[in-house]
Order: sequence, then C-alpha cells, then structure tokens
Amino acid sequence: MMSSDHKNWSTLITERHMLLLLLTLGGLAGAYLFVFAGTSLGMLFYMLPLTLLFIIVCLSSPVRCFFLLYLASYFVMGLARYVTFPMPAGVILDILILFNFLSLCLHYIRGNPIGKLYFNPFLIISMFWMLFCFLEIINPMSTFGNWITTVRNIGIHIVVFQLLVFLNLDSLPKLRLFFGFWGMLILLGALKAIGQKYIGFDRFESAWLYTFGAHTHVIYSGIRYFSFFTDAANFGCHMGLGIVVFTILSFYEKVANRRLFYIIVALIAFYGLMISGTRAAVAVPFIGFAFFILLVKEWKWIVIGGALLVLAFSFFNLTTIGNSNGDIRRMRTAFSFSDDASFNVRLENQKKMRSFMSDHPFGIGLGGSKHANEGDLIHGIATDSSFVFIWVETGIVGLILYILLCLTILGFGAYYVLFVLRDNRIKSITAAATAGLSGIMVAGYANEVLHQMPTGQTVYILMGIIMLSPIIDKKLAYDNTAV
Repeated sequence: MMSSDHKNWSTLITERHMLLLLLTLGGLAGAYLFVFAGTSLGMLFYMLPLTLLFIIVCLSSPVRCFFLLYLASYFVMGLARYVTFPMPAGVILDILILFNFLSLCLHYIRGNPIGKLYFNPFLIISMFWMLFCFLEIINPMSTFGNWITTVRNIGIHIVVFQLLVFLNLDSLPKLRLFFGFWGMLILLGALKAIGQKYIGFDRFESAWLYTFGAHTHVIYSGIRYFSFFTDAANFGCHMGLGIVVFTILSFYEKVANRRLFYIIVALIAFYGLMISGTRAAVAVPFIGFAFFILLVKEWKWIVIGGALLVLAFSFFNLTTIGNSNGDIRRMRTAFSFSDDASFNVRLENQKKMRSFMSDHPFGIGLGGSKHANEGDLIHGIATDSSFVFIWVETGIVGLILYILLCLTILGFGAYYVLFVLRDNRIKSITAAATAGLSGIMVAGYANEVLHQMPTGQTVYILMGIIMLSPIIDKKLAYDNTAV
C-alpha cells in the first residue's frame, strides 16, 4: 500500500512541477526584496541564477572562457566610461585569466583533451622579458603601486596569452573560430565609431571627449572618433591591424562565405581607420602589406601588391585628390613628417628624455612615466610611443630586449612561412599574423598602442598563433579533413 502511494505521488509531482515551484518561490522572494530591500538588491537576486548558469557554461568549455577573456579586454575600457568598476580593469582581466586556467584544469580532470604547452624559443624569450619586468620592482626609482599596475600588461600578459593560445587554439577550426570572433568585434568597433560620426556621442562619451580627450581628439580638422576604445590612436591602429590580417586571409580563403566576411571586415575596418584621424595608423597597412609582399614567393602577389602600394603612396603623397574630405586630408598629413607639429613635439620630448635617460640604464621604473609627480624627471613630458615608453620605464637595457623580442617573432613568422609550413591554410594565417604584427609594431613607435587593451592582447594572441603554426601544420599533414 505504501509503495503504491509513493508511486502515485512520484507521478503527480514531476521535475517540471518542482522547477515551477522553485521559480514561483524565487519570483516571490525577488519581489519581496524589490519592495523592502531596494531595486539593487532585487536585481542582484534575480541575476544570481543567470550568473551561476553563465559561469557553469563557461567552465564547461575552455574555448568559451578564452573568448570571454578576449571579449572583456575589448570592452572593459569602454564600459569604464559608463560604470564605475569596484576594481581596476587589469584586475578584472587577471580574474578572468585565472578563470581560464580553472576551466582548463576542470576540463583536463574530466578526461577531456586540451592543447599542449609548446615551450618554443620565443616563449622562452618572452618569459625572460617577463622576468626582467619582475626584477624592475627593485628599481630604486620605482614604487610597488606603480610597478603592479604596469607589469601585468607589458610583462605577464605576453606569456599568459601565448600559453592560452597553445592550450585553446590548437587546431585549424579553432583558429578560424577566433578570427571569426575577432572579425565580429572589429565590425562592432568600427560601427560604433561610424555611429559616433553620423548619429553623435552619448553623454558619457561627450563627457570624456570634451574633458580628458579634448586636447587630442577635438582638433582643427574635426573630431577624431574612438569607438569604445581607450582613444582614437588605439582604435585607429587596431583597425589598421584588422585591415592587414583580414585582407590577407581573404586572398587565400576558398570558402565563399568566409572570404566575403573577411573582405567586409577589412573594408569596414579601413573606414574606421579613416575616421579615427590617427596618422600613425596609416603606417600599419602600408608596412603590413609591404612585409607580406616580401613573404610571398608568388610573382602575381608581388606585382599586384607592389603596384597597389605605389599607387596608394602616390595618391596620398603626390596628389591633392580628395582634400575636400577631412578624413582623407588628415590621412594625407601622415606622409609629411616635417610639417607634422605633433611629430615634431614628440622628437622634442625625446630630446629632453635623452638628457637624463643616459644616467638610468634600467629606466625610471615600471609605471613611473604614467604616475609622475611634480619634480620627477619625466613630469610634464609625454612618452607618446610604445617604444619610448619601454625605454623610459625599463631603460636602454629593457628597450634592447624588447626590440629583440619584436624582431624575433617577425623572424620566426617569416621563417615559418618561407621554409617550414606546407599547408596553405595555416601558411596564410601565419603570413597574415606576421604581416599585421610588423605594421602594428611600426605604429608603436609613433603611438603608445602596443600595450593598451585590446590591441596588446590581440598582439600577444597573434604571437602565440605564429609559434603554434608548425604544430597545426603537422596535424594537418596527417588529418586533412578541415576545410
């Protein structure tokens, strides 16, 4: 009799009923909190189940966690204009990095495959650079607060993001997934800037533009648009990087839909570069495509690419066509260095820095140039360049190490494309990444963009992809099913 009653109850009360009961009780509890505890606590209560579900979904897939980290690097600085975070943006990225490694550990414990750590020469050089940045803490001119705010982005992330690439993007489909994801973010960034130009700024963007950004973004030739990036220089150079990478990917892509997507990304990114008003960004596609021409061994691309570069250079440097358009007129000034007042100011600032940097071979300490007080050597002198920034904060010793690191990754990329890689699909990705890095590194001399989010994180990911390419190439030699 008892067993039959139990069976009747089990058929009457199903999992669906229990779920409905929990939702009803949760809704009533949330309504109670809204009325008696305030809107914030009520919203927090309602968001808690969704947050837990989101965390569970992300933890179940390391690749999702990796994309979440990259997404955060893309948007966190823009969101800071609207929301006051309870912690610095760098700490948010640190938490997500730990979240990534937790997801990888759980994935591995459950017996699921993950990528392998590939201890290659460039990773070892990057780790040596990270160690050098760690040792900057003993620089007598540095403080712990300044050091900790700077060491992550220029020293730790270059290693961490390479490791995450090795562990997460270890196949051709995953690489294509990343480029699709990055392409969508580039489109969002460019479309946001286009909206700023043709629709206008919201009150938060206007508040930033006419206070902190007024000196550099509201200029005689018009407004420099910045999207949700830290500034127009970061935005414009990032768009230039996108132009190079996605144009080269489109050259070799055989699937029509993907090729169309790459072309659209490159074209929209080009317009984003134009309206950013960043002259240094113009160097990214010029240098990137020139480097690509050197990489390819096909006369077709050498002739076509060389002719297009000459035509583009002639258009901007030898003609006045399109000068009625403010965006074209600003891009044209990038080819007249002697007439560029801001470039001459940079040279003057570097002359002032030389007067005291010879006495500081290890620099003034990480974070010293961004947190200078009155009376400090660097006070009132802007670095305005990624390489000058490295020079000032880590000295001539650090600058030499950093330049060697940049040249090493370009050397590995060129060597792999020319002599090692056999599969054209991974070869095209490596060529695109190498050419893009060559362009963004040249732009890093004129603007401080190599360590800003999300450009810095993108650069580190592309470095990891280059060094991972021989491993994927070997996999493709045994398994040619990916298209």
